[in-house]
Amino acid sequence: MLLKNRVFARMFAAYGLSTLGSWFDFIAVSILLGYVWRADAMTIAFLPLVYFAPAILLAQIAGIYADRWNKLQLMIVTDVIRSVLTILMIMADDPVTLYAFIFLRACATVFHTPAHQALTRHVVPGDQLLQAVSWNGTVFQAGKIFGPLLGGTIASAFSPLICLVINAATMLASAAFLLSIGKIKEEAEGQPEKETKPRFRDAWKEGWQIILRSRILFSSTLFSLIALFSIQLIDAQFATILREKAPGHPELVGWVVSAIGTGAMLPMLVMTKRKEMSAYGWMLGGGIFLIGLLFSSFGLYQPQWGHYLLLVGSFIGGIGTGLTFVCSNYVRQKETPKEAMGRVTGIIESLSSFVFMIAPLLGGGLITMIGVSSTFIMIGAVITLIGFAGVTLQSFIWGRREKNPEPMDSGVSA
Repeated sequence: MLLKNRVFARMFAAYGLSTLGSWFDFIAVSILLGYVWRADAMTIAFLPLVYFAPAILLAQIAGIYADRWNKLQLMIVTDVIRSVLTILMIMADDPVTLYAFIFLRACATVFHTPAHQALTRHVVPGDQLLQAVSWNGTVFQAGKIFGPLLGGTIASAFSPLICLVINAATMLASAAFLLSIGKIKEEAEGQPEKETKPRFRDAWKEGWQIILRSRILFSSTLFSLIALFSIQLIDAQFATILREKAPGHPELVGWVVSAIGTGAMLPMLVMTKRKEMSAYGWMLGGGIFLIGLLFSSFGLYQPQWGHYLLLVGSFIGGIGTGLTFVCSNYVRQKETPKEAMGRVTGIIESLSSFVFMIAPLLGGGLITMIGVSSTFIMIGAVITLIGFAGVTLQSFIWGRREKNPEPMDSGVSA
């Protein structure tokens, strides 16, 4: 069983703690800006920029160093740095200072993410990668469900600053779990343990070449980015459409998020029992298809239909979210050589962060132009078509799946 893998089990515990803490942090920052400091809309609008700009600027560089440096040590160091910066956030007395600390912490996170992905690829056998991705996805969704609930309760009963303290503590606990792993031997696939490292520019080019030369990895990445862009156009607008469709029921926002998270956990839990995934089109395309149905159903919804239909639609859309998450991350892990995992992750993270930052702004403008219901219907239809194309054209998009990714010509030792 995967969780009997001592290294992965401790990595999993560390990931779970930091994930839960990050949602406490999200609640704290939201309350500080919206209720304590009463920041204006423009100030709040800069928050996504602070979170995602570091990944756009640094993710590809971080991916190269994640392949070159000791991945475990890099994760420990960045956990400690993130904890210290979170403590400094408590001392901030205005949005500008808070944003400065969040930006610096996001820079540390940029280096942590590819190191985590790369180390997972090293310590988990190939026939257990699907289970590893599914377990990580499950704990992420569990944190998404329970983190805001617990964080909101603690922030209301005591102070939002307590949530920041909890997040700082979870990061230190994460570092402690990782530190307890000890020394790990990392070797590139099919390469000697000690090999001359390629020049920085060459290492960066190799990362892009791996994506571009692998039909499965390239197609999955492009397909996922197109779908992600479409989804992010309106993903942050659930409160807006619920305010129109169900005025006087603000509690539905939380219920919808919880229903989506619960639905997402279902396929992830199922995948923890499986060892292989081959039909990428059914998983990735089918998941995106269900997400499109969710958005369209919200746009078409009428108040007289009953609120429970919104929750049913959210649960079904959550299943699609789970399928998409597991498939996209599994493809990345399975189709990338061990020694390039950091670089490939960095490239995908930089592209995804650009989408996360730009798409919501465009979506907000679209809603202003044609209305929230029409936008949900239109974007939902586009996403549904993208998912349908993934299912029906999967042999054309992905082709035949390679048995194993080929090792690169130059090895990298961490």
